Amino acid sequence: MAKSLLVVGHGPIGHSFLEKIASGEYKVSVLCEEPRPAYNRVMLTQYFEHMDTEKHDKMKLSYVSEEELKDLKVELIYGRAVGIDRESKKVSYTSGESTLTAGYDVLVLATGSFCFVPPVPGMTIPEKKNVHWPDDPASRPEGVFVYRTIEDLESLLATVKAGAKRAVVIGGGLLGLEAAKAVYDLKLESHVLEMAPYLMPTQLNEAAGSVLCKKIVDLGVHVHCGVQIKRVVQEDGKVTGIELLEKGAEAPNILETDLIIVSCGVRPRDELARQCGLELGARGGVKVDSGLRSSDESIYAIGEVAAIGGNMCYGLWAPGVEQAEALSQNLLQGSGTAEYHSSDLSTKLKLLGVEVASFGRSADFWFKRQFDGKDPTVKFIESKDDVSGTYRRLCFSEDGTKLMGGVLVGDAKDYTKLLQLSKKDDLGGSDPASLAFRRPPPGAVAGAPVDGGDGTGLADDDVICTCVSLTKGQVRQSIIDMEAYTVPAIKKACKAGTGCGGCVSPVGEVPKLLAHTLKKLGKAGATGICAHFSYSRRELFDIIKVKQLKSFEDVLTTVGKVGTGNDGCELCKPVIASILAGLWNDHALREGRDQIQDTNDRFLANIQKTGTYSVIPRCPGGDITPDTLLAFATTAKKYGLWTKITGAQRLGMYGAKIHDLPDIFKELVDAGMETGQAYGKSLRTVKSCVGSTWCRYGQQDSVTMAVTLEHRYRGLRSPHKIKMAASGCLRECAEAQSKDVGVIATQAGYNLYVCGNGGAKPVHAKLLATDVTEEVCLQYVDRFLMFYISTAKHLQRTAPWLAELEGGIEYLKKVVIEDSLGIAADLEELMANNRGNFKCEWKEVAYDEDLRKKFKQFANTNDVHDSEQIEYVDMRGQRHPNTYSPPDITGAALFSKDQATATWEWIFAGKVTDYPKNGGLSVKHGTQELAVFHLPKQAPEDQWLATQNLCPHRQARSISRGLVGEQLSGVLTLADPIYKTTYNLRTGEGLGNPNFNLSTFKTKVEDGKVFVQVPPCQEMEEAFEAKIQAAFEAEGKEYKKKVGGPIAAPKDLSW
Repeated sequence: MAKSLLVVGHGPIGHSFLEKIASGEYKVSVLCEEPRPAYNRVMLTQYFEHMDTEKHDKMKLSYVSEEELKDLKVELIYGRAVGIDRESKKVSYTSGESTLTAGYDVLVLATGSFCFVPPVPGMTIPEKKNVHWPDDPASRPEGVFVYRTIEDLESLLATVKAGAKRAVVIGGGLLGLEAAKAVYDLKLESHVLEMAPYLMPTQLNEAAGSVLCKKIVDLGVHVHCGVQIKRVVQEDGKVTGIELLEKGAEAPNILETDLIIVSCGVRPRDELARQCGLELGARGGVKVDSGLRSSDESIYAIGEVAAIGGNMCYGLWAPGVEQAEALSQNLLQGSGTAEYHSSDLSTKLKLLGVEVASFGRSADFWFKRQFDGKDPTVKFIESKDDVSGTYRRLCFSEDGTKLMGGVLVGDAKDYTKLLQLSKKDDLGGSDPASLAFRRPPPGAVAGAPVDGGDGTGLADDDVICTCVSLTKGQVRQSIIDMEAYTVPAIKKACKAGTGCGGCVSPVGEVPKLLAHTLKKLGKAGATGICAHFSYSRRELFDIIKVKQLKSFEDVLTTVGKVGTGNDGCELCKPVIASILAGLWNDHALREGRDQIQDTNDRFLANIQKTGTYSVIPRCPGGDITPDTLLAFATTAKKYGLWTKITGAQRLGMYGAKIHDLPDIFKELVDAGMETGQAYGKSLRTVKSCVGSTWCRYGQQDSVTMAVTLEHRYRGLRSPHKIKMAASGCLRECAEAQSKDVGVIATQAGYNLYVCGNGGAKPVHAKLLATDVTEEVCLQYVDRFLMFYISTAKHLQRTAPWLAELEGGIEYLKKVVIEDSLGIAADLEELMANNRGNFKCEWKEVAYDEDLRKKFKQFANTNDVHDSEQIEYVDMRGQRHPNTYSPPDITGAALFSKDQATATWEWIFAGKVTDYPKNGGLSVKHGTQELAVFHLPKQAPEDQWLATQNLCPHRQARSISRGLVGEQLSGVLTLADPIYKTTYNLRTGEGLGNPNFNLSTFKTKVEDGKVFVQVPPCQEMEEAFEAKIQAAFEAEGKEYKKKVGGPIAAPKDLSW
């Protein structure tokens, strides 16, 4: 009988061990304290990305799903360990209100660490100390947080949403600055308190810490070094401030704050070891030998809780992974197979956007502070660049022949190379000054590069992923032997990049190695837009233009790869749709083009998280009449829509149901409005000030110029959205220099700026031309836009496009102004063709019955029902969807077409002629909804496929609106239109996330009618409602909104 192995703690190190031990001879269980399997704590701040938006991915940091643990034959137990009975070999744990036990033959403690909270008055509530959970939030007053888990982050976020404006982070080390990044991302006024004279005193010398401090202060973060914390100020048990003595001050002062994050170090979670009498390390932790065995021969420890030899607990990722590897070998191959003694403490990371690295030959580099000049046998060379804000200090042996270590701030590109060099017995042919100042050594001659020409600067035996201790040679072999031809495949094959992620970033070493290896394998041709096309967007644009191709089918047939299936995919379809629109500007919904569009273009409006849409008419230059305002308000009120002035200076109405869109379009068009194409990768808006018409500073009529620009370029489709602005004078009130195209009035005409972008990575626009007339300005804009549209990558905005353009703005001036390529006339002709083909897409739908049918809610009935999964609340006098997002519905699908029972019934799903080719429609079944897809190019059994319409991710009823495609393997795919979650359309299995799965149903066609076999209405409704209710309960949320009810009719406003 297999021995039972119990792992206590399912963090990153615990999971690393499970991956190595699970396929062996043990019956493996893991006790997980958190309400989710292991995830990446190193990248914890990334959990905030896209928070409260459709793009937020709660699973982003996950290493593994519950289903994948089952596949590994690992039993996942949720609960908090509270005691170990070594005699009976049982671990007691609490789960809810119950106390249970789990037995073991072998016990592995991977309990990690907890946040050290300094014993400052008011920082904790001593009487509420939890001996089983040191990080228990109940042991701290309201407003004091630690920064350790996703639950910590969500509690912090709730406080911010409740109105917190200012935050104090205690700790200026690695953990403190990571917490400061979270606070900074939440747009709070941020203060960092560090007791030492400078930041990161454990890893950096004072000069390096000071450079780091300045870069962080320049971001707007307040840094207080050399402070003494006296007490936490509270009012009614809630934090209101912190009393501290600043460096050099004579008396303490109170810094007001709404919350405090304590992140000033960790301590090993050794409370279980203390309770059961295991021998402890000198400074805590479970004392273990070189085989990771504790004083009890059946109990082992790894990670932050393991005190190696009783002396050292490692708080970094890589040592824990190495310990997990050694222990797995000893348990699988016999005691003594592997030994663990120590690990490298070198580290590189990005703190608040600033690269910081510290590396050394041995632990003496830090413990003896060799980097700080404390060791007379170590010499150093330092360089500081105040212009770029970078600093580096490299430390050498007394005779200058060995690199002992170094610290890097602001620029750590050569960290990996220097780290490898610090482990060698010489300087690799270089000299100290050349390494310190990054220049070739004297007398250097060109020779074969050490990296074999792959651009990494690394030899095969150099470590390329420090988190998992993988060499470049090992990663290359994984690429070759396991056919890991993409970065995600490399992560799965050898775990490279699963730690901090730096080595697999776009500028990391792994992508360089991958590209070079693929080229040598003869596989470097995989550079097209997807597996179906070997061409880039730019190449496809030229091919489609020259060959006059007008449909996706024509493009796939003419230039698609042979043997890649009968259809494209969710990647290539929108790209081809964009190119066709940019060249020919035909209506997006005619002649099958609707089925290659993302949902926004398919329904001519922006989809929202509820599955409804926003409708934003064009408002050229922001110039609008009172009558137009009244008409807009009347329509919004009639259909119960939320209204807002958008960030792009336009009127927006939100919450429009798909079947109401044609009527809304008609009312707006009849009132003189037209589509604003806020849903498309197209011209969004032209912002303007009031110009010379009203402003005493105005040089030109900027409003008229803005209207001219907007009318000229409306309907223009491009690789990404385009924003413009017109300012009436150099005071620049319209912020033209932050736009893709910006014009600023002068006395002589206009200055023309291009390639400015706002958003996540703001870029200042570049000056293209000065004092040009309106006519010349428009001519240059014509040329610039069409040159961008014809050469940019898909979804590439103008700023990064210009950054990649060889020669930059000077080259662009030659092309646009001097016509250096001789293509100016062609570019102007393309733009003229676009303008000539413009038609308001809303108007076309409003007055075309065939196009109107594409907006029906259901294919099998004219009835409608409420499909929204979030209830509405009153907020600031408007009807507003509640601010939460429904929980994900995970696990196996509820129904499968292969398991249909005798109680299932065939229901009418619409006429064959109603269905689009290569697309889907929704079907009503009582209160439930199905998604039925027509794929006429597939084999007969796959020409009609049906699934649930409910998307497991956030519960929108939108699956029928997704893009269908086909992988090279023949798998038919579906991409959810809101979150782009992908599924196997035949089986319903989640492809991007195996936790998300769709129910599937059989179909048949008789006499031109489509039928679907489904469970009875009540059975189906009860099953889905139970699943949804359970998902809400699992997240501790109240289930408030049930779909499928009646919809209120539009109001009669004939007033």
